[in-house]
Amino acid sequence: MSLFSKSSTVNGNTQEGFKLFSESKHIGLLYSWEDSHKEKSIQEFANSLGSNKSIDFLCFNPIKKIQPATESPTFSRADFNLFGKIQSETVLSFMEKPFDYLFHLDFDINSSIKPLLTKSRANWKVGCHSDQGEGIYDLMIKINKSAGLKNLSDQMLIYVNALK
Repeated sequence: MSLFSKSSTVNGNTQEGFKLFSESKHIGLLYSWEDSHKEKSIQEFANSLGSNKSIDFLCFNPIKKIQPATESPTFSRADFNLFGKIQSETVLSFMEKPFDYLFHLDFDINSSIKPLLTKSRANWKVGCHSDQGEGIYDLMIKINKSAGLKNLSDQMLIYVNALK
């Protein structure tokens, strides 16, 4: 797939659903909880998207025993049944939203986030380059983990703004 063009049938969506990022209104941010520093970076990224956009957050909590210090809705492995089916209304609602762009703000795709990315109705899914991301993301940003989340999110904005 070319960096600047999306197949007309990727993820079952058509080119007709494509909006320039500057024209987009509904953005989704999906991420895994790590610490308050990452939470601050997520909020800074959200603020950089512009005040004219509606932004929905969803945070994966990898440690059931600890409630993350976030205002974002959260989910954990406890929200899946024994067969891996999602039982949380919050998560199901997030997956059903037709985001113009969905940003996955982690360097890796974990097994609890992968089904959300796969089944999301987002028109464009943007994430960090990985073998697991093939067939899930519409745009992957190749960047070293040591560059940090701020650099990843900055690169995501550069490239979505370059899409025509």
